[in-house]
Amino acid sequence: MNHRQSHLRLGRAGAALFLLGAGKGSGAMLLGIAAAALVVVALFVWFFRRRQDTGSPSLLEAPKPAAAAPADLGATQIEGLAQVAPPPAAAASPSLHGKIDVRVNGQLLNSYLVTDNPLPIGRDPAQSLVIIQEPIVSKLHCQIFVRSGQVFVKDCNSTNGIYVHDEKVGECQLKDNDEVFLGRKGTVRIIYHP
Repeated sequence: MNHRQSHLRLGRAGAALFLLGAGKGSGAMLLGIAAAALVVVALFVWFFRRRQDTGSPSLLEAPKPAAAAPADLGATQIEGLAQVAPPPAAAASPSLHGKIDVRVNGQLLNSYLVTDNPLPIGRDPAQSLVIIQEPIVSKLHCQIFVRSGQVFVKDCNSTNGIYVHDEKVGECQLKDNDEVFLGRKGTVRIIYHP
């Protein structure tokens, strides 16, 4: 086997080593590998020194803690005691003002508690908490709410309106066992119980 055949058999990596003198002895090959390693180390050192000069954090450095905010020089501070903010006040639970029964065609659909929070009623789940999937009900039909401890129902510009005691109303205070009809047909009704 001549040089040309052995050169072709080793491929490109073998050709590079052959050109460096690896075919002539192991000493030349070790010298070439050492030179390549020295170049890699020099590039590594140059890269990290350049990062330090530009202020970028090095991969080898621990992150520096954030600078503390300047102290208020006009206030007296006691050493060793941390200033602790008072705990936030607990959110008060909404008061209970009764419940409503929702009936469709005479059958109880569901019951809901009436609290200080408004209770929107309609067909659209994105706008209502009480969802009634009936064609007579608007997307946002009405709302039950509390004002000064009294429970009210308010029409929210619905197509078919709300009726209390067979009378169309825009807003009405509710009393025990009052029935609110959504639309005139009377298929959907809400009964209030304090």
